[in-house]
Amino acid sequence: MGEDGRRPGDWQRREEREAADDLVRSPDERKWYDQTFWIVFFLVVFCPVGLVLMWRTGWNVVVKAVVTLFVVAAVCFNFAMVQSVQQMQG
Repeated sequence: MGEDGRRPGDWQRREEREAADDLVRSPDERKWYDQTFWIVFFLVVFCPVGLVLMWRTGWNVVVKAVVTLFVVAAVCFNFAMVQSVQQMQG
């Protein structure tokens, strides 16, 4: 190593190394729980977690409210359907 702490040849192909670093880095630097894909995934698979993740992000408040109302309506509809089926079975 030289006096400045650099190895001989460090100056060579610097652009190629920087381009390679860009390939390795994730294009989305956010945490997994702040990414839209995972929020939608949990909204579909496990609604309570998806709702919490959705409300923690910077989504538009109107979108958050509409999605929350839709999930609540779907749960109420499901509960009503289960109750009606149980009443029909006796």
